[in-house]
Amino acid sequence: MKMAIGIGDTAPDFSLPCTDGSTFVLSEEVKKGPVLLNFYVGDFGINCTNYMTKFCERIQEMDDLGVRTVGINDNNMDSHTGFRKAIGLKWELLFDKDKEVAKAYGAIVGPGHMVTGFTNREFILVDGEMKVRFVWRSSVPKELPVFDDILDGVKSAIQ
Repeated sequence: MKMAIGIGDTAPDFSLPCTDGSTFVLSEEVKKGPVLLNFYVGDFGINCTNYMTKFCERIQEMDDLGVRTVGINDNNMDSHTGFRKAIGLKWELLFDKDKEVAKAYGAIVGPGHMVTGFTNREFILVDGEMKVRFVWRSSVPKELPVFDDILDGVKSAIQ
């Protein structure tokens, strides 16, 4: 498994399908402004639902900084679409079918109870030059992000 991505590293480029039917290409999207990748464990899980609902209430603060947020995991598109609708999620979810993008970023926990491991809870900010400018990584699977911590880290990284 690849070592986790760190600040200053070049972000691996990728192309993944979005819930809106388009294809998200990181190297193209960062030309429009910084992108905050949110790797997360799963749709409809209690922990992911709780923190994403809280983030949804304040995501405009991230948008106001010119930062686009996208969620990434290996749940299928039907699950992603249902999850977005159920909690009123205001950002795209990307389908990482075989966890290849999560693996490229070192965002896998396990294998533990799962043979292939599962996507860890992480936030990675990528700038227009494909450089990683901020990382928040859950140290244990149940650790949840706090919006203010992510927002403060992003603000510091883009100033």
